[in-house]
Amino acid sequence: MDTAKTTRTRRIAAFMLLIVASLALGAERQTPIRPPLTVHGATADQEQAIDWALHQYRAAGLEGMPALDVYLHDSRDACKGALGRYKMGRVDLCTKDSSEPYAKKFALHEMAHAWVDVNVDADTLERFMDVRSLSVWNDARHPWKERGSEQAAEIITWGLGEGEVAPLLPEITDPATLASLFEMLTGQQPITPLAQI
Repeated sequence: MDTAKTTRTRRIAAFMLLIVASLALGAERQTPIRPPLTVHGATADQEQAIDWALHQYRAAGLEGMPALDVYLHDSRDACKGALGRYKMGRVDLCTKDSSEPYAKKFALHEMAHAWVDVNVDADTLERFMDVRSLSVWNDARHPWKERGSEQAAEIITWGLGEGEVAPLLPEITDPATLASLFEMLTGQQPITPLAQI
């Protein structure tokens, strides 16, 4: 057996494999990859609300949604008594008995937590906290409305929504203030019809 010829053939084969792999990886990097979104336990209406929420992020130019596992529940127990909850890539929605606008709103809101986590830098968050006169970002010992993470999610939800559900921030009612806060957080104009008033 000619070992020199076998070694040379193996080297050529290995080199060809490297070229093919490099081309494949290069092509893969040029193709935008959407992170997976897995929905568990949803009815058709609930899936439609989640799809609508994702569409709103894309329509506003808010790319970069991280991979999410979305779980729909029949009771509020999984959401610790609330209608929604986000933690480390997992969204729990407990909106079974909610009207359509509220189901959409809570899908937007919980996804906003995920979007902010990976897309908003520390300087922007600090500016947002200063403008809103907030002292905590996400400390459960403080009331919900006094947490920066919840206010940011409410403002993004307002900016992406259809104006059917007002943000749970009663001290901010004018669209101009909400729009400027949305722009601060996202770098984009809000797409809600109320922002056009």
